[in-house]
Amino acid sequence: MKTISKEKAAFLRKELKEYEKVTEMTEVERLALHEWVADGNSVHENRSMACNEGGGPSDFLDDYRYEEEIRQDLEQLTPKEQENYLARIRGEETIDNLREDLRELSFKANIYYRVLRKYGLIQETEKLLQETKEKSRALSECLATQPVDELPFQ
Repeated sequence: MKTISKEKAAFLRKELKEYEKVTEMTEVERLALHEWVADGNSVHENRSMACNEGGGPSDFLDDYRYEEEIRQDLEQLTPKEQENYLARIRGEETIDNLREDLRELSFKANIYYRVLRKYGLIQETEKLLQETKEKSRALSECLATQPVDELPFQ
């Protein structure tokens, strides 16, 4: 537990009371929040340094709920599934996740193909795919002729 000044402790308690007035939470969440604030932290901070859409720190409770959701999900998975689940959260690729993604994409592509065939749009789609490939190839060739230091990113 951190040692904090009386002024900061008073401010944090006041902030906590205001937050509790406008935020619904379970008793377990309330206890965790009180412990967090008693340790000298704001309700508007979190231990994982997670940020909201605006770039500011997420509230402790938002982060706590997200972590609890992850814990509950992990409890239902095998060790291998847990590894893949956590890799996805970290933005890492595993061979299992890549296979799963490929299966999902193949499934979707098959459904899209069936719909396009049903409505007589296969030829139009093939033409659009060919045009897009040609544009992509032309762009790649153009970029290959540009000096590397003139590209906006490398």
